[in-house]
Amino acid sequence: MIKEAMESLRRNTRGLITLDVLNMLTRHHRIQGSSGLENALMDLREILEGLGYSTRMIEIPSDSRKGFIDTPVSWDIDEAFLQFKTGGNVIEEYRFNEHPTLVAAHSPPGEGCGVLSLCSGGKCEGEVVLTKGPAYEAYIKADARLVLVYDSKRYSEAVPYMGLFLHSDEVKDKVVMNIPYKTALKLMSMLIENPGRRIEVCWSSRTRYTGKPMHALIACNKYEEPGIVLVSHICHPKPGAHDNASGSVVNYMAAFASQLTGLEVPLCHVWVPEHTGTVFLDNALPWQPLGVINLDMVGSKQWVTGSTLNIVNTPLYMESMITPYMYLAVKAVFDTAQSFGGFNLPGMRYSLSPYTVGSDHDVFISWGLDTVMLNEWPSKYYHTDMDTVETLSQHYLQETTVASLLAALLAYRKLHGDEVFSAFRNYLKTWYAIEAVKTGFGTSLGDLSRVIDGFPKLRPDNIVKLPSPISTRSIQGILGFETYKRVSEIKGALTYLSLYAPLAYVNGLNNVAQLFQVENLIKWSSEEETLINNAWELIRNKLLK
Repeated sequence: MIKEAMESLRRNTRGLITLDVLNMLTRHHRIQGSSGLENALMDLREILEGLGYSTRMIEIPSDSRKGFIDTPVSWDIDEAFLQFKTGGNVIEEYRFNEHPTLVAAHSPPGEGCGVLSLCSGGKCEGEVVLTKGPAYEAYIKADARLVLVYDSKRYSEAVPYMGLFLHSDEVKDKVVMNIPYKTALKLMSMLIENPGRRIEVCWSSRTRYTGKPMHALIACNKYEEPGIVLVSHICHPKPGAHDNASGSVVNYMAAFASQLTGLEVPLCHVWVPEHTGTVFLDNALPWQPLGVINLDMVGSKQWVTGSTLNIVNTPLYMESMITPYMYLAVKAVFDTAQSFGGFNLPGMRYSLSPYTVGSDHDVFISWGLDTVMLNEWPSKYYHTDMDTVETLSQHYLQETTVASLLAALLAYRKLHGDEVFSAFRNYLKTWYAIEAVKTGFGTSLGDLSRVIDGFPKLRPDNIVKLPSPISTRSIQGILGFETYKRVSEIKGALTYLSLYAPLAYVNGLNNVAQLFQVENLIKWSSEEETLINNAWELIRNKLLK
């Protein structure tokens, strides 16, 4: 059955359409709350209705809050300009039409000229200041007309994407712009070498707050019984190819191919503003999903992006069938290379991954829904203006479409259900044991098995729901900037605090910190554990009591 279904699906994925839809989406500047995002959704809606789908648009109010997730005030940008000069000579110059990530998302408008100052020793003031991100913290703390931010973790020659995601009552009279790390190093070196040097900065940023609602798009096939949801976030700045036009295109191709194939699986395809739109789906779907597949950053030229396709599991204290079937589908589709003896081997990089936060699967898991994510990571040009269509592979986008639909088919039919679940569970324990040996984690297979099997498993059909994950902005607001920064630098801490611990807590599971560390093969120091426990107590008492 698997081979026949795979071949049928492959015949009905079309390369030319893949590229057409990819180019259609990446021409829009898809910031949350922008007209570009709405235009991308309308374009997508039109071609879905051309396939015969009945579509719905779900309204997400601007400047609002649902669960523990904030929706920013809607915002648009018309144009922007940034120039650096010294001694009458232009050092660097950037324009929005060439670098769409130049202006921090949701930055206030403004223009002017001023002398550049460096932030140091807790002091960040002047006409124009240069500081490292996060952009929101720099925006709140800096006393300046223009705040320039850089991110040393992004590709150094690209203009990074950073955003403020402001509520209307947070708007101040200052502009925030993003510059490449390479440019930031150059400017800092010039001022450190010669503190008396004057670097003049001129800028103009024509942005506006609109207050218009955002929307999510839903397209379901003709079947009325519960089935599988495929979700993709369609937001992020132009070009935003890998993140996340790629997942949005695969979702569309799945809708296209399933129609041509006549796939007898109830499917709903959903495109959302990430997190902020997903939380408004709680009463929007026609049925309670049997499983959810989140498509976020897929189908890249891995030799360009340096990515590996991650099959991101649910927390181990939850039962899951969609993850085993997705792993099976990925193996079936992507094991295209052969050994000397003819044994099938991976033709691209893929791997299981423990649960981690950061995309729309978080929301569905917080509602107790069986959810898996496909996500390529790392990605060389992630969150920069160099995340272009050229980094994506038409072939791998098509193959990811096939894997997603195959997983949906297997999960819906529950093919060899008990056998697949048992085999995957045993494989997972062995996988953890091998990883533990490789990384020097220092826990035996027996101990790993006891920890993994020792916790009660929450069933998706019998789970106490959270309103949503707890957003990092909410956590930051509770802990304060300094404590939040210390916590965020601890491996796994934000995943634990945002969803892992809260969902376990409302379902009566205690002391899950040990399971979390085993699950992620990390060992927090006593100091780190104290910091995380104190943070969790503050968050729990503030939001979950």
